[in-house]
Amino acid sequence: MSQKLLKVGLGALLLLASSSLAFAAGEKTTTPSKPTETQMLLDQISVIGSKFNIKNIAGSAAYLGVNDIRDQGIADINRLLRRVPGVIVREEDGFGVFQNISLRGVDMHRSNKITIMEDGILTAPAPYSAPDAYYSPAIARMSGLEVLKGSSQVKFGPRTTGGVINYISTPIPTSQRYYMKASYGNMDELRNHTYFGNTENGESGKFGYLIEYYGRNNSGFKVIDDELPSIRGEQDTGMRRMEPMIKMSYEPKSAMYQRFEFKYGHSDLDFNETYLGNNTRHFRKNPIARLAATRFDEINSEHHRTYLRHFLEVNKNTNIITTMYGNTFHRNWQKLDKVNNVSLDLVLANEGLLNVARGRTAGSLKVKNNNREYYLYGIQSNLTHKAQMGEVEHNIEVGLRYHYDQIRRFQQTETYTQDANGAITAVSVDGGGESGNRLQETAATAVNVSDAMKWGKWTLTPGIRGEWMQQSWDQYKDGSAKIINQQTDYVFVVGGGTLKYDYYEGNGKDIDFFTGLNRGFSPADPKSKMARVDPETSLGFEIGTRYANAPKAFSAEAIFFLTDLDDLVLKDDIGDTSSGDTINGGKVRTMGLELLVNYDAGLANDWTFQTPSYVSFTYTDAEIRSSLDSTSAGTIFAGASKGNEVPYVSEYVISFGTGVIYKKFNVNFDASYRDDQWADGRNLATNVNTSGVPSERFGKIDSMFVVDATIGYQFNNQVRVFSNFKNITDTQRIVSREPQGPRSNMPFAMMAGLEFTL
Repeated sequence: MSQKLLKVGLGALLLLASSSLAFAAGEKTTTPSKPTETQMLLDQISVIGSKFNIKNIAGSAAYLGVNDIRDQGIADINRLLRRVPGVIVREEDGFGVFQNISLRGVDMHRSNKITIMEDGILTAPAPYSAPDAYYSPAIARMSGLEVLKGSSQVKFGPRTTGGVINYISTPIPTSQRYYMKASYGNMDELRNHTYFGNTENGESGKFGYLIEYYGRNNSGFKVIDDELPSIRGEQDTGMRRMEPMIKMSYEPKSAMYQRFEFKYGHSDLDFNETYLGNNTRHFRKNPIARLAATRFDEINSEHHRTYLRHFLEVNKNTNIITTMYGNTFHRNWQKLDKVNNVSLDLVLANEGLLNVARGRTAGSLKVKNNNREYYLYGIQSNLTHKAQMGEVEHNIEVGLRYHYDQIRRFQQTETYTQDANGAITAVSVDGGGESGNRLQETAATAVNVSDAMKWGKWTLTPGIRGEWMQQSWDQYKDGSAKIINQQTDYVFVVGGGTLKYDYYEGNGKDIDFFTGLNRGFSPADPKSKMARVDPETSLGFEIGTRYANAPKAFSAEAIFFLTDLDDLVLKDDIGDTSSGDTINGGKVRTMGLELLVNYDAGLANDWTFQTPSYVSFTYTDAEIRSSLDSTSAGTIFAGASKGNEVPYVSEYVISFGTGVIYKKFNVNFDASYRDDQWADGRNLATNVNTSGVPSERFGKIDSMFVVDATIGYQFNNQVRVFSNFKNITDTQRIVSREPQGPRSNMPFAMMAGLEFTL
């Protein structure tokens, strides 16, 4: 423990050394720009609102704007989040379609410990009843991304053990605007992002609209072993994604300022992706190879999302925002489930079964259609009120939300008979089993209250959040007969507080100190809750400082965090003994240091060119504090001993980038490094499961270093040409052993295109 604390201290010294270098630069008289009225409105419906607002938050927060996304040609959420300290990601498909995100060392499985929103609205298909995020908004169509960790997240839920990620979609333009970005690259990658909109004055008020389309197609970077005869299946391992959206707004001429906004968005995904990886030996020979048996694997999903929002400014001190929302999501992931009726985690370690999967031996292939229907709707209202009481300024927020969501699953399996040449000679379809025929529902009423009390240089913000949850689950037989029905309800209350001290602000400089304490909560799904799975709770502490010096083009942030988690809620959904449900996994303690430094030497020294640079560093000590029985073999925590490291959480993660902007030309380099990871809670380098049977789900994940680059030329205010290069060293590593066996990151890829703004 003392050695790890020493490492934390050394990290803090690194920040101090970086600060000393920046202070040596000459000073100027520039100051941060103030937010516009439009931005102030957006602040009300966002988690953070803008980079300008971060200094007002007493905790760890990050805002990545439209330039961070578009200038670098980012379409993979993992690449963007590497810039945020405290965030660790596990790649799965190479394109960022399925996100596995950990904030401050929490379990990252399908990002199910994180509250994921789009435009301030819950956007995961069923965040209460089935939190596993098989839907992720396309980051390439967004205008920003907000990340909030620690004790500032009390007003967001239902999951507050991890943090909040809020995607910000393209706003309605305040004046006529046309935008198009088109690019093409290897893997036949074709992207198109187009929108146009305007806000016009009418006799009764202002009318605004936005029409947007985002599309992405490619043939994939993985290669299926052999072209085998088949009644179905294809060599293409790529994806086709399209996302149209429309927004409309109306600001009537009334005594009190009002704004109505309507949004409808649609996502359609067809992705030839599989659960099955490869074994370690074959991976070393060809990291991008896929087994022939996976040629049937494909996920189709369709997402509809909408809201109607009303903003009312009662007076200069009081605002009320009310939003009605609704989402539907359907997905069917047709994927290989068993070979010769043996689960996939054992197939990869058995040469005989592996030859069946490679299409070189006769056998049977069982393909499961994981068919799900999700549905959610709700209404939320948030009131903010500013008041002066003596020497204390109060900024009071009260939020109320009613939310309903459900998941309906009905899955069938198909069994293919394969001859010795890999040809399919017969196929049979079952009628769907009881375990795959169920309904889970949750209705939740949430209330949150906070008050930012400011006097002098101090700001104290206590907050409390309560939720009443009513849950039920039904299991069916033969498609209609209900054989199980259970219901329950419970209430939980969490809260926390932050304290911020504005040490200095003036002449473009700002120095703050802050600390916070937060009680977190993460509920189990309805079926698991009624099987006596306790909710996951946490107690988190953080202390940090934030410094900005606009004249020197420098800013820095350092935060120490410590979180104790109890009754981990873990998914028991992989391996031959898994149930598909959730279980409790004991205790975890995470602690670490987050550092972020930004500096532009060119801007600070009045050079003829700019050199924007950043360093993002995260040290995380995520330690399992209680052993987990090895009989729970369906979770990667199975067999974990006290003192072991949390799976897929690297001790060190560092990202850094630098660039040159000279007149109309720019070039940027971004690099990221993550330390070794363990693929399971036992922390063993051998590929053997808890029963002593060889399994490729278990083992070690080697460290990885990846470098990206971007070159751009701005012809004029309307036209820009660019080229993006990903993984320019063509580094290929095992990035995950989940869901079933080693998987690779994307190899070298490049794109070029044009961007028009009128």
